[in-house]
Order: sequence, then structure tokens, then C-alpha cells
Amino acid sequence: MGQLDGKVAIVTGASRGIGKAISIGLARQGANLVLAARSVAGLKETQVAIFAYGVAAEVVPTDVTSEEQIESLFSKTMERFGRLDLLVNNAGLFINEPIEQMSAETWDHVLSVELRAPFLCTRAAFRIMKKQGGGRIINIGSISASRVRPNTAPYNCAKFGLVGLTHSTALEGRPFGITCGCLHPGITGNLALNAAKSVPDRMMAYEDTAATAVYMACQPPNVNILEVIQIPINQPYLGRG
Repeated sequence: MGQLDGKVAIVTGASRGIGKAISIGLARQGANLVLAARSVAGLKETQVAIFAYGVAAEVVPTDVTSEEQIESLFSKTMERFGRLDLLVNNAGLFINEPIEQMSAETWDHVLSVELRAPFLCTRAAFRIMKKQGGGRIINIGSISASRVRPNTAPYNCAKFGLVGLTHSTALEGRPFGITCGCLHPGITGNLALNAAKSVPDRMMAYEDTAATAVYMACQPPNVNILEVIQIPINQPYLGRG
């Protein structure tokens, strides 16, 4: 028996990387999944992996920059399962470009994926969870919310903003049993594919981050992990040296 048996979770960006690993980790704990991303092929790969754990998994292709598609995602979830216990806002976009060369369109697009989409998903989830008497929202942030990198200004700003959204959601959700936390991972990747190119102790596996997200998801209803920073031990973050 899993700690999330019978629960229903939506994971955005579930077609690959951290989102796929989180989806599989939640399935191991017994959660039924609604998988959202633009890549239908990637979502179906995640779905197949999840079926091995004997839970339900629905594929809902979704562009998180579209308010209409997000509303449809949550409507389809309720039509299929009748409830929503967990939302993982994971979908992301990373663009490397200096500020002086960046167009307003690029800025707007990154913030649309990284900050507007989590707001829209949170709003939809909040309305459902408030009626049913509780739920949990987990936002996937970044260490860029506290240690910025060059040439990634919109990403950095969006992750700072996601912290504010997390705290606001946790505060407003408290009277209704809705918790919200933010997981800030450092460098993650597929270690099996990157071992020849990267120093292993400067990168975490997707599954490492997923395990922390699942731990957050499995907390008792009266407990919230507000923020977690998870880094490879030798990633340049804590300071020089």
C-alpha cells in the first residue's frame, strides 16, 4: 500500500525530465495521475511507465500558456476522477540570452510559462480543493530564486515570483486545508546519459528531485513543507572554494 493510495494528482511538464520522474514517483505511492504537457508522445511514454504500478493515468495534452487549455485540463480531471488532491506545477522554460539582446516577446513568453501558468493552475486547483475540503500544491522552483545566473533574467525573476506565489497560496489556503510548498532543485539531469560530460557530484538525477517532491506530497494534511533547497554537494551555490 502506498501513502497516496486513491489520491489524484495533476503534474504539468510530465512528458520528460523532473516532471516524468515525479509522476512515476507519485504512482509508486498509489496516486492516480493526470499528465499534462505539449508532447503527446512524451506523455504516453510516462503513462506506460505509470501503468506498471497499477494506477490510472490520463494523458491531457496542454499548452500551459493557454488559459483555456488549463481550464480544460482541470475540467477533464474532474470529469474523470471527481476530485483533485495534488497539483505539481513543474512545466518550465529556460532561455539563455543577455538582457540587452532579449526581446520583450521572449521575456513575456518565459514568464508566461514559469509564473503565469503556475498561477492559472493554482487558481483552478484552489477552487476545486476549497470545495472538497483540502489539497496540496507543490511548485518546482529553482536555486535561481536565491542565486541568479547570468543571461537568464526572466527565468530568475519568474522563480523569485514563484516563491511569492507559493507563500501567498499557503497563506490563503490555510483556512481551507490547502497547503503549498516550493522545491528548489539545483542542476539535475539524466546521469546515465551525462556521465561522460559532467562531474557526477555536480549533478543530481531527476529521480533525486522527484523523491523530494514525493516526500513533500506524502506529508500529513496538517503539515506543510514550505520551501526546500536541494543541491548536488559540489554545485557552486554556497560560496567560493
